Amino acid sequence: MAEHPKLKGLPRTIVGKQVKRLRRQGLTPGVVYGPVIETPVPVSVDAQEFERVYQRAGSTTLVDLLVDGRTYTVFIRETERHPVSRQLLNVEFYAPDLRRPIVASVPVVGVGTLPPDVDGVVTYAKPEVEIRALPERIPHQIEVDLSLFSPERLALHAGELSLPEGVELVTPPDDVVVVVETGIIEVEEVAAPEAALAEEIGERPAAAEEGAEPVEEE
Repeated sequence: MAEHPKLKGLPRTIVGKQVKRLRRQGLTPGVVYGPVIETPVPVSVDAQEFERVYQRAGSTTLVDLLVDGRTYTVFIRETERHPVSRQLLNVEFYAPDLRRPIVASVPVVGVGTLPPDVDGVVTYAKPEVEIRALPERIPHQIEVDLSLFSPERLALHAGELSLPEGVELVTPPDDVVVVVETGIIEVEEVAAPEAALAEEIGERPAAAEEGAEPVEEE
């Protein structure tokens, strides 16, 4: 079992509009919730430390959140940022039941380069795919070896993805994931979007709205 990134947190009693005081101190309000949490736990985290951990973990790698002597094993499920300054405003941490599989959306990332005889632009028809696995087995990303494309093979379907052991594909296997659009020589790198846990893992609690001011889910 791989070691999880660690993030220090603090218990939070400040709620509502008063959380602006925390942000001025370099702290970001958040909440911990999930099937193993009886009552949502308000927390705050150092904004800079969070950004470092989030850059490494994204939304698909478990993080050990250390709060007041207790460790919560969580996914970073949601982040809210200021639309102009991009300041981190709120964070939601989801604590799954580590014994039960969950569905997650995981980014698809191309690695390597196209063969010399394949001229085209790599595009991602599905920048992320849905998989099912135990939380510990959710991959950070799914890699596609671009060197495997050829003039006769310019598309990759979900069913052709190489998945780690214990990971089941939920996306229909016939769905096209990666396409090489021919006629253009340069390879365009398309950044995969932030992966987010699928809705199957559960609704956010009403208590998450208190103090954390989370983003509304679509």
